[in-house]
Amino acid sequence: QCTHGVAGIQDLRLKLPTTSWLTDMIATSTEARQLSIAALVVFCGIVLSGPIAVTLVELLAPQPAWRDVATFREHYSWLQTLPYLFGFLIAGGFVFFMSALPSTDEQKWLKLSALMFTGIAASLIFFNYVMQTALVPLRLQGDDTILAIATMANPASFGWALEMYGYGILGIATACAAPLFSNSGLQWWIRRSLIVNCVLSVAGAVLVPVFPGWVLTLPGMIAGAAWNVLVAVLMVLVMFEFRQKG
Repeated sequence: QCTHGVAGIQDLRLKLPTTSWLTDMIATSTEARQLSIAALVVFCGIVLSGPIAVTLVELLAPQPAWRDVATFREHYSWLQTLPYLFGFLIAGGFVFFMSALPSTDEQKWLKLSALMFTGIAASLIFFNYVMQTALVPLRLQGDDTILAIATMANPASFGWALEMYGYGILGIATACAAPLFSNSGLQWWIRRSLIVNCVLSVAGAVLVPVFPGWVLTLPGMIAGAAWNVLVAVLMVLVMFEFRQKG
């Protein structure tokens, strides 16, 4: 009877559905390679648009703190578009990243939600970077109001609203993607990093209408630097997790 009981329990365990939420993300070699490439694109965007481009701008073509359009126009240089040009890699890389995420049937809604929110976020971010790299240079000798509204040199500009709302929505996307990763190994860290990104990004977006211009204050710049470090580390973890599986 004891033997039959053990066999019955084993049969029951075999019939129970497995919970994919508690197991490692199973990626094919193609999916693993795609995730690694997408993470590399985002990582390159973070490094190039952040420390490298910003340092170049500060050394070669610094823009003083916002006073008025005349001052902005006087100190403008095409070099100041570099952070935004490289920023396209960040938003675009996240689209690739979300598209490559493997999921089970029960997780499909999470992947689709993550991809949908990423698409919305990328649209806002891309639109803003088009303004910074095309509209602002084209309107340098035009209407002052358009320049003041568009340029991110102005901490209260529409450009900053698009930026922060876009990355806030991207934070919701990463929260949707987080449960696709397991609670063990490197995937535990990836999962938590995606959730932390959501908290930081949504908080940053909420602060925009509450404290206009906060993004270019000292706390705002510290928060921006922390976000860059977080996402860079996140993408390094993804590359390490999936590079050998690709």
